[in-house]
Amino acid sequence: MKDSSRKLLDKSFTALASLTLVLLGVCVAAFLAPIIIRGVGAVVFKATVEHEKVLCENFGRVASASDEERFASSNAAREKLYSLTDSYESDAAAQKYISRISSLRDKAVDGSAKYKDELIGALNLSSALRASKIRKVSEALWKDYVVELKRCVKESESTGGAYALAKFLDSEPDKLSAAGKQISTKLTEGLKAGYSARSALSRNSAHFAASEIEAARDELSRVNAAYDVFKSGIRELLGPRDAKEKASLNLMRQKYGQTRYENAKKILADDIETLTLTKRDSSGMETSVRVSAAEQFKGTPVEKMLEVLRNNFDAMLAPHTSFYWGFFTDDPADANIFGGIFPMIVGTFWLTLGAMLVAAPLGMASAVYFSEYAREGTITGFLRMCVGTLAGVPSVVFGLFGLAFLINTLKISDGKSVLAGSLTLALLILPTIIRSCEEALKAVPNSYREAAGALGATKARAILTVVLPAAMPSMLTGIIISMGRAAGETAPIIFTAATSTGVALGLSELFSQPTTALPWNIYNICSEHEMAERVGHVQYGMALTLTAKVIKLNLAAIILRMRLQRKLKNR
Repeated sequence: MKDSSRKLLDKSFTALASLTLVLLGVCVAAFLAPIIIRGVGAVVFKATVEHEKVLCENFGRVASASDEERFASSNAAREKLYSLTDSYESDAAAQKYISRISSLRDKAVDGSAKYKDELIGALNLSSALRASKIRKVSEALWKDYVVELKRCVKESESTGGAYALAKFLDSEPDKLSAAGKQISTKLTEGLKAGYSARSALSRNSAHFAASEIEAARDELSRVNAAYDVFKSGIRELLGPRDAKEKASLNLMRQKYGQTRYENAKKILADDIETLTLTKRDSSGMETSVRVSAAEQFKGTPVEKMLEVLRNNFDAMLAPHTSFYWGFFTDDPADANIFGGIFPMIVGTFWLTLGAMLVAAPLGMASAVYFSEYAREGTITGFLRMCVGTLAGVPSVVFGLFGLAFLINTLKISDGKSVLAGSLTLALLILPTIIRSCEEALKAVPNSYREAAGALGATKARAILTVVLPAAMPSMLTGIIISMGRAAGETAPIIFTAATSTGVALGLSELFSQPTTALPWNIYNICSEHEMAERVGHVQYGMALTLTAKVIKLNLAAIILRMRLQRKLKNR
């Protein structure tokens, strides 16, 4: 081959290798960038005043002067909104409607004498015709009442009072039933009317009004259902109004508003400015529709509430940059919606440490046997095949084995435990450690062994004092990389050690208690959490913590290897 062709090929291979490295770097950066950016957001983010409330009331933080100032200014800004809701929901807002409806109800009872002949005459009809005749006459008796009822419902929707009017109409059927009895008693007084006749008059004389009450309640229910959705959005955004309301709630997420400004803006856009309402189509089937709150409440007092909320949004939430280092030191609360990930970090540490304490010595001893003592033959070949097969077994199979054999058969613990999880992880990474350590031992030149033997060292002494120290940099690299794999495995610990919630375990609890762990909780919070879209910062924060842990283990392997190699060269 000509020199020019050789140089061209060399340059081509060099360029190809460089391009490959660049592409690899781009892929790594593309993979890590979103994890780093969004993971950092778990610690450094734009918080609302609700974040400080959570920390002070649940995690032992002491409110600073700036916190107290934010609390005061936020409460003052919210008070205008709360005064509007009080006015909208108060009985005074519907008092004029209640008074008019009640007055016309009493007027209808007093005016029933005008229709006495027709109503009493209906009592002489057959039972099949009696009810129909009485109801028809009652339409004229209750006409003014019904007209006023419809007018009040319509006015209350636009001027306010619909909320209180709906509460009043809830008791109106009972009052109409009482009015029917009064009419029956009044018109049949002195007459020889039987029980069935009196009962028919009592039931049907106010039937027309009662049916219109149901229609009015349905109309107000539709209006108030939209307001209830709007109000629940405000409660989710700002939290309960006072300590009494907060004490009546059970979940922590219900006791506080949005702690992160980005989530607060989503609530404003998705649950307040846009409402999800349930409507019935012509067939009676319920469907969910999304409507604009501005259009839904146009011309009503609720429109004013929406305007106040928009204009005072920042004042109500007091957004500010927060550095929440407690993400790494606090326990989680309310399914990881609040608090930190300290138990997960500790649990991952215990599982990884336990796995390495078992797998590293066994793996190194097995590698020494295969490399230094075993003779090639059927048994050795079979053992090597077993190691190779175990290296290719899916991790979920190791998890099922740990559950079936370690827990159910050997009963090393009553159920899931750190011990069972560590042993399962040890079995998972053992083949990798054996292979890497064996290759490291084989890479040690035979001249080292021969020189040690020439100096009178036994084989065991030569291995301990010469071969192992020479192979140790590569062996440690394989062991630490295997440690990174153990730290990131999910499937094995699902069946043997992991739990969704819990506190950090102490040494005495490792043999009998399950633990939270980063890999399992990342999967759990991403796939099964009821509010997965609201806790994205926790997901990425956990992922960044686990990734950083694995990267640190790999860097430790590189640094340790370089130091050991430097020491060997200086000998």
